[in-house]
Amino acid sequence: MKQAPTRGGRQPLILSDKQGFDRRWFAPQLQAVYVPTRHEQAEESVGAALSAYGRDVKIASGRHCYENFVYNDSTRAVIDMSALNQVGFDAERNAYFVDAGCENWGVYRALLNGYGKTLPAGSCYSVGAGGHITGGGYGLLSRLHGLTVDHLSAVDIVTWDEARAQAKLRHVSEQSGSQEERDLFWALRGAGCGNFGVIVRYYFAALPDAPDHATQFTLAWDWDQINTQAFSQLLDEYTDFVMQMPNSDFSLLKLNHVDNGQIGLLVQIASPVGASFHQHCQQAEARIQSLQQRFAAIAPATVLRRPMGGHPGWMNTLHASLSAQHLTYLEALQTVNGSGPNQFGKYKSAYMNKGFPQNQKDEIFRWLHEKPEGLEDGALAQSLLQVDSYGGAVNERSSSATPVPQRSAILKLQYQTYWNNASAPGQSRQSRYQEQAQAHLDWISGFYQSVYAEYGGTPNPEQDKNGVVDGCYYNYPDCDLGTHENGKIDQAMQLYFKENYRNAPRNLVQVKRKWDPQNYFHHAQSIPIE
Repeated sequence: MKQAPTRGGRQPLILSDKQGFDRRWFAPQLQAVYVPTRHEQAEESVGAALSAYGRDVKIASGRHCYENFVYNDSTRAVIDMSALNQVGFDAERNAYFVDAGCENWGVYRALLNGYGKTLPAGSCYSVGAGGHITGGGYGLLSRLHGLTVDHLSAVDIVTWDEARAQAKLRHVSEQSGSQEERDLFWALRGAGCGNFGVIVRYYFAALPDAPDHATQFTLAWDWDQINTQAFSQLLDEYTDFVMQMPNSDFSLLKLNHVDNGQIGLLVQIASPVGASFHQHCQQAEARIQSLQQRFAAIAPATVLRRPMGGHPGWMNTLHASLSAQHLTYLEALQTVNGSGPNQFGKYKSAYMNKGFPQNQKDEIFRWLHEKPEGLEDGALAQSLLQVDSYGGAVNERSSSATPVPQRSAILKLQYQTYWNNASAPGQSRQSRYQEQAQAHLDWISGFYQSVYAEYGGTPNPEQDKNGVVDGCYYNYPDCDLGTHENGKIDQAMQLYFKENYRNAPRNLVQVKRKWDPQNYFHHAQSIPIE
């Protein structure tokens, strides 16, 4: 058990402090963890940590980072925000607040039970608000209410003044007195992840009312019933379905590797505010009947035989039925809230403004049947391409309103693969892990590059004359896109932020130069100062 924090919040180390949620990442040189428990102590912690460890300090909230931005060989200190985890209403500022150390599940329960409100944020229950919100904050209600950052009205953040060797807790918003603070607030609404300082609290002047109910429905298809033609039709039908959905609906298509045996479709229908349970059920059932008819001609649907993982959205045995599940809103959140167990994983992302071209559909089908050498049968059962519905209210903002520029996209894709270390007779555990890891990494890299080969191997809108793809999501970081270490950071930043990176009148490089000119807050894909 950890001891009570000393001055500055520094804690004695335990082994688990050195590892993130993704088991790939470890910090062997970690020497100190600072755990502030009060806002003013966050300022102390930042000052003490940076004074003692300089640029080798990282910030953690829910520890879900997809890459080694926090847990790596150079990290010597971590500022762990998990003890700052309050949710409530600040009467003085007339705004709801969420502390950076909160996790999604606690936020939803506190806002719903205390105020009848919610956030259009992610479904993975243990993801930390600190990184999730400032990276955009996307979830099952985003088609209805936009991104979480679209509702953000202010942020408390600790910044660092190198000349004075001083940390300062400041409140920034669009009403801040200086243009520099207004620019900082803009940057924090989509690009604040470890770039400008340590975020302590988020404020929301207004929040959406939480639905009373939500209906969830699942279709599953056995892979042995899906040939290339049916697969192509399925992707076309799904895209058309998303474009016609009411904004209250959300869907995700889980294109699992053939090792899984099935692919699945999850649909959630949120109840309109003020609608009775009976009214909602009637409306939802009618939409589900229409959905079933849409897909019936492609391939016979069946029940879900095993849980389907992936971020976001966990399809479990509650969905093992061709009947709709009518749930309270909190039940619905809990049903798809699984982050899954701590495993080794790798992720890639893409936005799409249009449906899938035929060459992409062919490559997706091919790679979902690819059997990499060095892996046992069934090793890719958790690997998938997840196609989430997007658009709706997200598309109502301009591309420069926040750093998140993908405001015309209708689909959001996440390529995912997972594995655990296992050893075979006569083989060391470390050797087997390295073999497994490389096979998974090669598979997902080859998959991604093949799908976007005509654009240079990434969903690069600058190379797409037809306007199909629209870059990548900063909250699904992928170091293969480019890093400071390999000199391709501009390539990655352009895919994440497009014009907002350095070419727009208000851009992220300018904000970084102003607020962190000595680059104390940095990682492999942090915003550069040059």
